[in-house]
Amino acid sequence: MAEVPVIQILDKKNYFTQALIPLPNALPLPPLKESSIQIRTEAFCLTSNNFSYCKIGDLLGWWDVHPIPPSTPAPHNDTSIYGRINCWGYAKVLDSTFAGAPQGSYVFGYLPIGTLPQNLRVEAGNVPGQVIVTDEFRRKQLPIYNRYVVSPASLSQEIEARSDAVSYDALVRVMHLTAYLMTRYMFPADPSRSVSLEPAIADLAGATVVNLAPGSKVGLAFAHLLRERAGPAKPRHILGAASEHSRAYVENTGLYDAVASTSDDPAAVLARLGVPPDAKVAVYDFGGRAGAARRWAAALKAAYPRTQLTAVGSEVSEPTGSGPPPPPPAGIDVSQVNADGLLTLAMARDGERAFWEAYEEAWRRYRGVQIRGFRVTWAEGMEAVQEGWDRFARNEVRADEGLMFRV
Repeated sequence: MAEVPVIQILDKKNYFTQALIPLPNALPLPPLKESSIQIRTEAFCLTSNNFSYCKIGDLLGWWDVHPIPPSTPAPHNDTSIYGRINCWGYAKVLDSTFAGAPQGSYVFGYLPIGTLPQNLRVEAGNVPGQVIVTDEFRRKQLPIYNRYVVSPASLSQEIEARSDAVSYDALVRVMHLTAYLMTRYMFPADPSRSVSLEPAIADLAGATVVNLAPGSKVGLAFAHLLRERAGPAKPRHILGAASEHSRAYVENTGLYDAVASTSDDPAAVLARLGVPPDAKVAVYDFGGRAGAARRWAAALKAAYPRTQLTAVGSEVSEPTGSGPPPPPPAGIDVSQVNADGLLTLAMARDGERAFWEAYEEAWRRYRGVQIRGFRVTWAEGMEAVQEGWDRFARNEVRADEGLMFRV
Protein backbone atom coordinates (compact mmCIF):
# COMPACT_ATOMS: atom_id res chain seq x y z
CA MET A 1 0.00 0.00 0.00
CA ALA A 2 1.29 3.46 -0.92
CA GLU A 3 2.45 5.71 1.89
CA VAL A 4 -0.06 8.34 3.03
CA PRO A 5 1.87 11.62 3.23
CA VAL A 6 1.84 13.47 6.56
CA ILE A 7 2.78 17.13 7.05
CA GLN A 8 3.26 19.37 10.05
CA ILE A 9 0.96 22.42 10.18
CA LEU A 10 1.34 25.22 12.73
CA ASP A 11 -0.88 27.93 14.11
CA LYS A 12 1.04 30.96 12.77
CA LYS A 13 0.22 33.15 15.76
CA ASN A 14 0.76 30.41 18.35
CA TYR A 15 3.44 28.33 16.65
CA PHE A 16 4.02 26.13 19.69
CA THR A 17 0.67 24.57 18.65
CA GLN A 18 1.10 22.00 15.88
CA ALA A 19 -0.87 19.29 14.12
CA LEU A 20 0.20 16.31 12.01
CA ILE A 21 -2.15 16.17 9.03
CA PRO A 22 -2.41 13.06 6.82
CA LEU A 23 -3.12 13.84 3.15
CA PRO A 24 -4.54 10.70 1.52
CA ASN A 25 -5.70 12.63 -1.55
CA ALA A 26 -2.51 14.62 -2.21
CA LEU A 27 -0.94 12.05 -4.55
CA PRO A 28 -0.14 11.65 -7.34
CA LEU A 29 1.48 15.02 -7.91
CA PRO A 30 1.19 16.62 -11.36
CA PRO A 31 3.72 15.42 -13.96
CA LEU A 32 7.07 17.15 -13.80
CA LYS A 33 7.65 20.08 -16.11
CA GLU A 34 10.89 20.64 -17.96
CA SER A 35 13.94 21.34 -15.75
CA SER A 36 12.21 20.13 -12.59
CA ILE A 37 12.77 17.77 -9.70
CA GLN A 38 10.37 15.97 -7.38
CA ILE A 39 11.82 15.74 -3.87
CA ARG A 40 10.78 14.25 -0.55
CA THR A 41 12.28 15.32 2.79
CA GLU A 42 14.20 12.42 4.33
CA ALA A 43 16.74 13.57 6.97
CA PHE A 44 16.58 16.92 8.75
CA CYS A 45 17.05 18.71 12.06
CA LEU A 46 15.06 20.85 14.44
CA THR A 47 16.84 23.78 16.10
CA SER A 48 15.88 27.09 17.66
CA ASN A 49 16.16 28.50 14.12
CA ASN A 50 12.85 26.85 13.24
CA PHE A 51 11.16 28.99 15.86
CA SER A 52 12.91 32.12 14.60
CA TYR A 53 11.42 31.39 11.17
CA CYS A 54 7.99 31.27 12.80
CA LYS A 55 8.53 34.40 14.89
CA ILE A 56 9.26 36.63 11.89
CA GLY A 57 7.68 34.44 9.24
CA ASP A 58 5.15 37.06 8.18
CA LEU A 59 7.83 39.72 7.86
CA LEU A 60 10.18 37.68 5.66
CA GLY A 61 7.64 35.48 3.88
CA TRP A 62 8.85 32.24 5.43
CA TRP A 63 5.28 30.93 5.78
CA ASP A 64 5.07 31.04 1.97
CA VAL A 65 8.13 28.93 1.13
CA HIS A 66 6.17 25.68 1.33
CA PRO A 67 2.45 26.42 0.82
CA ILE A 68 -0.32 24.41 2.42
CA PRO A 69 -1.36 21.76 -0.16
CA PRO A 70 -4.80 22.10 -1.82
CA SER A 71 -5.98 18.76 -0.41
CA THR A 72 -5.47 19.84 3.22
CA PRO A 73 -8.75 19.38 5.15
CA ALA A 74 -10.51 22.13 7.09
CA PRO A 75 -9.79 23.92 9.32
CA HIS A 76 -6.05 23.59 8.60
CA ASN A 77 -6.49 24.76 5.01
CA ASP A 78 -7.16 28.30 6.25
CA THR A 79 -3.90 30.03 5.35
CA SER A 80 -4.85 33.14 7.31
CA ILE A 81 -4.41 31.06 10.48
CA TYR A 82 -2.25 28.07 9.60
CA GLY A 83 1.03 27.53 7.78
CA ARG A 84 4.02 25.29 7.22
CA ILE A 85 7.50 26.23 8.37
CA ASN A 86 10.87 25.06 7.14
CA CYS A 87 13.89 23.00 8.14
CA TRP A 88 17.42 22.31 6.91
CA GLY A 89 18.33 18.85 5.73
CA TYR A 90 18.41 16.36 2.89
CA ALA A 91 15.62 15.42 0.48
CA LYS A 92 15.69 12.54 -1.96
CA VAL A 93 15.06 13.22 -5.64
CA LEU A 94 12.17 10.89 -6.51
CA ASP A 95 11.89 12.00 -10.14
CA SER A 96 13.74 14.44 -12.33
CA THR A 97 13.76 16.15 -15.72
CA PHE A 98 16.93 18.05 -14.78
CA ALA A 99 20.25 16.36 -15.54
CA GLY A 100 22.09 18.10 -12.71
CA ALA A 101 19.98 16.34 -10.04
CA PRO A 102 19.08 12.88 -11.34
CA GLN A 103 16.53 10.51 -9.85
CA GLY A 104 17.95 8.88 -6.71
CA SER A 105 20.28 11.75 -5.84
CA TYR A 106 19.81 14.05 -2.85
CA VAL A 107 19.59 17.80 -2.39
CA PHE A 108 20.57 19.69 0.76
CA GLY A 109 18.70 22.87 1.59
CA TYR A 110 15.58 24.53 2.95
CA LEU A 111 12.89 21.85 3.14
CA PRO A 112 9.28 21.37 4.27
CA ILE A 113 8.59 19.37 7.41
CA GLY A 114 6.64 16.31 6.33
CA THR A 115 6.63 13.33 3.99
CA LEU A 116 4.65 14.87 1.12
CA PRO A 117 6.80 15.15 -2.02
CA GLN A 118 6.95 18.43 -3.90
CA ASN A 119 7.78 19.46 -7.46
CA LEU A 120 10.27 22.29 -7.96
CA ARG A 121 11.49 24.07 -11.09
CA VAL A 122 15.28 24.44 -10.97
CA GLU A 123 18.24 25.67 -12.96
CA ALA A 124 21.96 25.05 -12.67
CA GLY A 125 23.78 27.41 -10.33
CA ASN A 126 27.04 29.10 -11.21
CA VAL A 127 28.84 26.68 -8.87
CA PRO A 128 29.12 23.00 -9.85
CA GLY A 129 26.83 20.82 -7.75
CA GLN A 130 24.42 23.64 -6.85
CA VAL A 131 20.92 24.22 -8.19
CA ILE A 132 18.62 27.22 -7.84
CA VAL A 133 14.84 27.01 -7.40
CA THR A 134 13.07 29.19 -9.98
CA ASP A 135 9.36 28.69 -9.22
CA GLU A 136 7.43 31.97 -9.34
CA PHE A 137 6.14 31.60 -5.77
CA ARG A 138 9.73 31.31 -4.51
CA ARG A 139 11.10 34.40 -6.26
CA LYS A 140 10.35 36.69 -3.33
CA GLN A 141 12.44 34.57 -0.97
CA LEU A 142 15.97 35.58 -0.05
CA PRO A 143 18.39 33.86 -2.44
CA ILE A 144 20.10 31.79 0.26
CA TYR A 145 16.86 29.81 0.73
CA ASN A 146 16.55 28.94 -2.98
CA ARG A 147 20.06 27.47 -3.27
CA TYR A 148 20.41 23.68 -2.98
CA VAL A 149 23.48 21.42 -3.01
CA VAL A 150 23.28 18.10 -4.88
CA SER A 151 24.72 14.87 -3.41
CA PRO A 152 24.97 11.44 -5.08
CA ALA A 153 22.61 8.55 -4.44
CA SER A 154 25.26 6.96 -2.21
CA LEU A 155 24.30 9.49 0.50
CA SER A 156 21.47 7.10 1.37
CA GLN A 157 24.06 4.87 3.04
CA GLU A 158 25.23 7.74 5.26
CA ILE A 159 21.65 8.57 6.20
CA GLU A 160 21.02 4.92 7.00
CA ALA A 161 24.15 4.90 9.18
CA ARG A 162 23.15 8.23 10.83
CA SER A 163 26.61 9.52 10.03
CA ASP A 164 28.20 12.49 11.75
CA ALA A 165 28.62 14.18 8.37
CA VAL A 166 24.87 14.13 7.66
CA SER A 167 24.07 15.27 11.20
CA TYR A 168 26.52 18.18 11.14
CA ASP A 169 25.42 19.23 7.65
CA ALA A 170 21.83 19.53 8.83
CA LEU A 171 22.43 20.89 12.33
CA VAL A 172 25.49 23.09 11.99
CA ARG A 173 26.39 23.95 8.37
CA VAL A 174 24.08 26.95 7.97
CA MET A 175 25.06 28.25 11.42
CA HIS A 176 28.74 27.87 10.53
CA LEU A 177 28.12 29.70 7.25
CA THR A 178 26.71 32.64 9.20
CA ALA A 179 29.75 32.71 11.48
CA TYR A 180 32.07 32.41 8.47
CA LEU A 181 30.41 35.38 6.80
CA MET A 182 30.70 37.37 10.02
CA THR A 183 34.41 36.66 10.58
CA ARG A 184 35.50 36.90 6.93
CA TYR A 185 33.30 39.67 5.58
CA MET A 186 31.61 41.66 8.37
CA PHE A 187 34.35 41.62 11.03
CA PRO A 188 37.36 40.51 8.96
CA ALA A 189 40.96 40.42 10.16
CA ASP A 190 41.56 43.46 7.97
CA PRO A 191 38.68 45.73 9.02
CA SER A 192 39.12 47.95 5.95
CA ARG A 193 37.75 45.01 3.90
CA SER A 194 34.45 44.75 5.76
CA VAL A 195 31.62 44.59 3.23
CA SER A 196 29.05 46.13 5.59
CA LEU A 197 30.68 48.11 8.43
CA GLU A 198 32.95 51.06 8.95
CA PRO A 199 36.46 49.88 9.86
CA ALA A 200 36.20 51.33 13.37
CA ILE A 201 33.20 49.05 14.07
CA ALA A 202 34.57 46.02 12.21
CA ASP A 203 37.95 46.05 13.97
CA LEU A 204 38.26 43.34 16.65
CA ALA A 205 42.03 43.53 17.08
CA GLY A 206 42.74 43.52 20.81
CA ALA A 207 39.03 43.73 21.63
CA THR A 208 37.19 41.77 24.28
CA VAL A 209 34.47 39.76 22.54
CA VAL A 210 31.46 38.82 24.68
CA ASN A 211 29.07 36.18 23.29
CA LEU A 212 25.55 35.85 24.70
CA ALA A 213 24.04 32.39 24.05
CA PRO A 214 27.67 31.27 23.62
CA GLY A 215 26.65 27.62 23.33
CA SER A 216 24.53 28.27 20.25
CA LYS A 217 25.89 26.70 17.09
CA VAL A 218 26.56 30.09 15.49
CA GLY A 219 28.18 31.39 18.68
CA LEU A 220 30.50 28.38 18.93
CA ALA A 221 31.48 28.58 15.26
CA PHE A 222 32.12 32.33 15.62
CA ALA A 223 34.38 31.75 18.65
CA HIS A 224 36.21 28.94 16.82
CA LEU A 225 36.87 31.08 13.74
CA LEU A 226 38.07 34.04 15.82
CA ARG A 227 40.46 31.76 17.71
CA GLU A 228 42.01 30.76 14.36
CA ARG A 229 43.24 34.33 13.86
CA ALA A 230 46.90 34.99 14.41
CA GLY A 231 48.91 38.05 15.32
CA PRO A 232 47.55 41.51 16.08
CA ALA A 233 44.19 40.91 14.37
CA LYS A 234 43.16 38.48 17.14
CA PRO A 235 40.78 39.62 19.91
CA ARG A 236 42.34 39.96 23.35
CA HIS A 237 39.63 37.88 25.05
CA ILE A 238 36.69 35.75 23.87
CA LEU A 239 34.20 35.53 26.73
CA GLY A 240 31.00 33.49 26.93
CA ALA A 241 28.10 34.75 29.04
CA ALA A 242 25.92 31.67 29.51
CA SER A 243 22.84 30.64 31.41
CA GLU A 244 23.41 28.33 34.35
CA HIS A 245 21.79 25.53 32.32
CA SER A 246 24.44 25.68 29.58
CA ARG A 247 27.49 27.04 31.41
CA ALA A 248 29.20 23.68 31.99
CA TYR A 249 28.74 22.70 28.34
CA VAL A 250 30.12 26.02 27.09
CA GLU A 251 33.15 25.70 29.36
CA ASN A 252 33.75 22.14 28.15
CA THR A 253 33.93 23.22 24.49
CA GLY A 254 37.26 24.92 25.22
CA LEU A 255 36.46 27.72 22.77
CA TYR A 256 36.26 30.54 25.32
CA ASP A 257 38.96 32.18 27.40
CA ALA A 258 36.44 32.49 30.22
CA VAL A 259 32.75 31.69 30.78
CA ALA A 260 30.58 33.76 33.10
CA SER A 261 26.97 33.50 34.14
CA THR A 262 24.48 35.93 32.63
CA SER A 263 23.48 36.74 36.22
CA ASP A 264 27.00 38.03 37.01
CA ASP A 265 27.91 41.72 37.08
CA PRO A 266 29.24 42.29 33.52
CA ALA A 267 31.69 45.05 34.44
CA ALA A 268 33.06 43.01 37.33
CA VAL A 269 33.58 40.01 35.03
CA LEU A 270 35.68 42.07 32.62
CA ALA A 271 37.58 43.71 35.46
CA ARG A 272 38.60 40.25 36.72
CA LEU A 273 39.96 39.53 33.24
CA GLY A 274 42.06 42.67 33.48
CA VAL A 275 40.26 44.52 30.69
CA PRO A 276 41.21 48.21 30.93
CA PRO A 277 38.42 50.85 30.83
CA ASP A 278 39.57 52.21 27.45
CA ALA A 279 39.42 48.78 25.75
CA LYS A 280 36.99 47.97 22.98
CA VAL A 281 34.20 45.56 23.99
CA ALA A 282 32.17 43.83 21.27
CA VAL A 283 28.98 42.14 22.51
CA TYR A 284 27.29 39.57 20.26
CA ASP A 285 23.73 38.42 20.87
CA PHE A 286 23.31 34.92 19.49
CA GLY A 287 19.94 34.51 21.20
CA GLY A 288 20.48 35.31 24.85
CA ARG A 289 17.35 34.80 26.89
CA ALA A 290 15.15 37.54 28.33
CA GLY A 291 17.13 40.40 26.84
CA ALA A 292 20.38 39.37 28.53
CA ALA A 293 22.58 40.78 25.76
CA ARG A 294 21.03 44.22 25.96
CA ARG A 295 21.38 44.25 29.73
CA TRP A 296 25.03 43.26 29.45
CA ALA A 297 25.70 45.82 26.72
CA ALA A 298 24.10 48.61 28.75
CA ALA A 299 26.04 47.68 31.89
CA LEU A 300 29.32 47.39 30.01
CA LYS A 301 28.79 50.69 28.21
CA ALA A 302 28.78 52.47 31.58
CA ALA A 303 32.18 51.04 32.50
CA TYR A 304 33.64 50.59 29.01
CA PRO A 305 32.63 53.48 26.72
CA ARG A 306 33.88 51.65 23.59
CA THR A 307 31.19 48.98 23.87
CA GLN A 308 29.24 47.95 20.75
CA LEU A 309 26.47 45.40 20.19
CA THR A 310 25.75 43.06 17.28
CA ALA A 311 22.40 41.23 17.02
CA VAL A 312 22.65 37.79 15.42
CA GLY A 313 19.93 35.42 16.67
CA SER A 314 16.85 35.24 18.87
CA GLU A 315 15.71 32.97 21.67
CA VAL A 316 12.87 30.45 21.55
CA SER A 317 10.14 32.49 23.22
CA GLU A 318 6.42 32.31 23.80
CA PRO A 319 4.59 33.19 20.57
CA THR A 320 1.93 35.31 22.26
CA GLY A 321 2.18 38.14 24.73
CA SER A 322 5.90 38.81 24.25
CA GLY A 323 5.38 42.30 22.84
CA PRO A 324 7.85 44.21 20.69
CA PRO A 325 11.58 43.84 21.32
CA PRO A 326 13.11 46.33 23.74
CA PRO A 327 14.88 49.34 22.22
CA PRO A 328 18.66 49.17 21.87
CA PRO A 329 20.66 50.44 24.84
CA ALA A 330 21.19 54.19 24.70
CA GLY A 331 24.42 55.38 23.12
CA ILE A 332 25.54 51.98 21.80
CA ASP A 333 26.34 51.24 18.18
CA VAL A 334 24.12 48.28 17.20
CA SER A 335 24.80 46.19 14.08
CA GLN A 336 22.46 43.54 12.67
CA VAL A 337 23.68 40.36 10.99
CA ASN A 338 21.86 39.54 7.75
CA ALA A 339 23.41 36.31 6.48
CA ASP A 340 21.78 36.48 3.05
CA GLY A 341 22.88 40.08 2.55
CA LEU A 342 26.44 39.24 3.63
CA LEU A 343 26.48 36.24 1.29
CA THR A 344 25.40 38.39 -1.66
CA LEU A 345 28.10 40.98 -0.90
CA ALA A 346 30.75 38.30 -0.37
CA MET A 347 30.01 36.60 -3.70
CA ALA A 348 29.97 39.96 -5.49
CA ARG A 349 33.40 40.83 -4.10
CA ASP A 350 35.21 37.51 -4.43
CA GLY A 351 33.21 35.78 -7.16
CA GLU A 352 30.52 33.17 -6.57
CA ARG A 353 32.62 30.13 -7.41
CA ALA A 354 35.69 31.33 -5.47
CA PHE A 355 33.55 32.08 -2.41
CA TRP A 356 31.94 28.65 -2.31
CA GLU A 357 35.20 26.79 -2.93
CA ALA A 358 36.79 28.59 0.03
CA TYR A 359 33.73 28.08 2.19
CA GLU A 360 33.44 24.34 1.47
CA GLU A 361 37.06 23.89 2.55
CA ALA A 362 36.42 25.84 5.78
CA TRP A 363 33.29 23.79 6.45
CA ARG A 364 35.08 20.47 5.92
CA ARG A 365 37.73 21.51 8.44
CA TYR A 366 35.18 22.56 11.05
CA ARG A 367 33.03 19.47 10.53
CA GLY A 368 36.10 17.31 11.01
CA VAL A 369 36.96 18.95 14.34
CA GLN A 370 33.40 18.70 15.71
CA ILE A 371 32.12 20.35 18.88
CA ARG A 372 33.36 18.96 22.17
CA GLY A 373 30.46 17.73 24.30
CA PHE A 374 27.84 18.13 21.57
CA ARG A 375 25.67 15.05 21.15
CA VAL A 376 23.25 14.17 18.38
CA THR A 377 20.11 12.09 18.86
CA TRP A 378 18.23 10.59 15.93
CA ALA A 379 14.56 9.61 15.84
CA GLU A 380 12.28 8.16 13.16
CA GLY A 381 8.89 9.28 11.91
CA MET A 382 6.65 12.32 12.07
CA GLU A 383 5.42 11.49 15.58
CA ALA A 384 9.02 11.85 16.76
CA VAL A 385 9.22 15.21 14.98
CA GLN A 386 6.07 16.29 16.80
CA GLU A 387 7.61 15.37 20.15
CA GLY A 388 10.86 17.16 19.27
CA TRP A 389 8.93 20.34 18.45
CA ASP A 390 7.06 20.07 21.74
CA ARG A 391 10.34 19.62 23.62
CA PHE A 392 11.62 22.90 22.18
CA ALA A 393 8.35 24.59 23.15
CA ARG A 394 8.74 23.25 26.70
CA ASN A 395 12.36 24.49 26.79
CA GLU A 396 13.64 20.95 27.31
CA VAL A 397 16.26 20.85 24.52
CA ARG A 398 19.68 21.74 25.90
CA ALA A 399 22.41 23.60 24.02
CA ASP A 400 24.54 20.43 23.89
CA GLU A 401 21.82 18.38 22.15
CA GLY A 402 21.13 18.19 18.43
CA LEU A 403 17.83 16.68 17.22
CA MET A 404 17.92 14.78 13.93
CA PHE A 405 15.00 13.04 12.26
CA ARG A 406 14.48 10.59 9.44
CA VAL A 407 11.01 10.42 7.91
